[in-house]
Amino acid sequence: MNEDNLVEPVKVLYVGDSEVVLNRYLVGADVIEQSYFNDNGRWFREAMSAEPTIHVRHITPHGVPNEFPTTLEELQHYDVVIFSDVGYNSMIFYPGLTPPYIYPLGPYRVNMVRAFVEAGGGFLMVGGYLSFAGLNGIAHWGDTEIEAILPVAISQHDDRVEVTQGFRFELIQADHPIVANLPWDESDWTLCGYNRVKLKDGATLVARYQNDPFIACWGYQAGRTAIFASDFAPHWAGDFVHWSHYASFWKQMVYWLAGRVEG
Repeated sequence: MNEDNLVEPVKVLYVGDSEVVLNRYLVGADVIEQSYFNDNGRWFREAMSAEPTIHVRHITPHGVPNEFPTTLEELQHYDVVIFSDVGYNSMIFYPGLTPPYIYPLGPYRVNMVRAFVEAGGGFLMVGGYLSFAGLNGIAHWGDTEIEAILPVAISQHDDRVEVTQGFRFELIQADHPIVANLPWDESDWTLCGYNRVKLKDGATLVARYQNDPFIACWGYQAGRTAIFASDFAPHWAGDFVHWSHYASFWKQMVYWLAGRVEG
């Protein structure tokens, strides 16, 4: 009998990883504008779609004001919350900031996530231009409740590290449930960037690149949190997204965060 059928699926709320791109073409006397939706969330969603024990709901940054849970009770319908390429501003702005003004604007979602973890939930931040400090520091997660629950400290400035020549991270705890039993030494993927963060005292360093934490985790009150310093999607994720064990790695990460495995 498949043990996966004996357990309730892990419910994941995944927030971020999309944008609307606007291009402007100046062609002599004519100006042409073109827009399109870039769905970088598809890499993680599709990887998890084949996992019957993991159910993912994806909210884009634009969808946060109307789709993110408004109470802790609603948020606790999920086992794990993931932020990836969604900045602090997207989590605190409401439609009431523009006319017609409605007060109060709404609940403080950031503190709600902290309460979710304190009560036993799992939380993961994945890197990107709007993760941790991010591009020019605009992600702005330093000195927030999210930094408080993470196993790493966040810079107040641009924390991006672009590695155009490509790199591989080094496993420090190869037997940790997040990374165990995967053929890391046999793989040939390459990453191309990450956010530079600093490990907190008491946190577990699972992997690093040079002297920077790359995969780190810890228990925070009744919950668990972790970071993956690179991205779910290219360009930073490089061809990691095509690794045959990409889905298995993220399944193990989600299972650890949900408390389905020890360690």
